[in-house]
Amino acid sequence: MKSFTSKYISVFLSILALSGCLSGQRPPVSISPKLDKRVYQETQLPINVGLYIEPRLRSYVQEAPIKQHEAGAQFYTFPNFVFPFGEPLSLKIEEMSKIIFKKIVVLDNLQNKAYEMSEALDGILTVALKNSDIELYIEQSVWRAIGRHNLSITATFLDPKQNKIWESDIAVEGKGLDFVTSRVEQEWWMTTGPRFGPAVDDSIQQITYELAQKITTSKEILAYIHKEKR
Repeated sequence: MKSFTSKYISVFLSILALSGCLSGQRPPVSISPKLDKRVYQETQLPINVGLYIEPRLRSYVQEAPIKQHEAGAQFYTFPNFVFPFGEPLSLKIEEMSKIIFKKIVVLDNLQNKAYEMSEALDGILTVALKNSDIELYIEQSVWRAIGRHNLSITATFLDPKQNKIWESDIAVEGKGLDFVTSRVEQEWWMTTGPRFGPAVDDSIQQITYELAQKITTSKEILAYIHKEKR
């Protein structure tokens, strides 16, 4: 039985190689996170805020190789998986901000003072990427694919004159898991390989919720609002 399984895996990988999955360019991983429903339960802050997401975060794309560590297992070369997660993460931060603040204005440049004249802002929220580490594994013995995404950002809340009121680092670990089944063997495993996107979806969902929670419970931000609204 063990010999049959090994032969099956070898044949299966050979088919993948011939179909272009194990060599050449791989299309970007599909990333489609959802907003954590708990965000809607956070108390909305009664302020108008400018939201500035750093360009590096907005356009961030990361490549990650597949790791194979099983002793005695045959080693195969897979092309790197490409994760363009900067844009979907930025969009979820914008979506979350529209819920927890009375109003947001998306800013493309903190040096442009025109926003101060065109919008009456009570503060500015900036978000920057601190670190991203994506790990992908294949366990050949059970033909299982595991994805982990360790993601961290730095969020800063400023007053309209850009004096710092609050700052926090937020870190999460997203996870994803996929098994080969008879159905997927006939579908995406034969064309695009394992689905590692859910690990990144999970990290984005977690980090947007953690960011919302930290902002709405920040003693510094709440004290600032109380002072400004008196």
